Amino acid sequence: QAEYLKWATANNFPSILPSDTKWCREEAASSSQSNLKGHLVPKQQDILYSDLIFHRVVVQWLIATDQPIHATEHPTFKKMVNIASWATNAIKVPTQKQTQQTIIQSFVSHLTGLWECFRVS
Repeated sequence: QAEYLKWATANNFPSILPSDTKWCREEAASSSQSNLKGHLVPKQQDILYSDLIFHRVVVQWLIATDQPIHATEHPTFKKMVNIASWATNAIKVPTQKQTQQTIIQSFVSHLTGLWECFRVS
């Protein structure tokens, strides 16, 4: 062992004896141990569903958007809520720009369909 250590030192070779490698591993672990601070991002807390909470949010939506009370009985509203209820995470509501583009595309498509229906051959 002593002869190996002399050779390793003379040839600028790191010792790979078990006692030396264990010391190196422990030294490396203690001096370069990183932490998670700065890497963790707070997760948005999920709101558990309850009928009471949903009812309150619907009422808030009706008031904030000046909707008539019967808007919640509209089949399209019910369809939207049913589709959203299948989401496994929070839903992503489209932006105003995305909604505007979808409405314009739908309108153009509808006009094109009407144009085709009334076109005389």
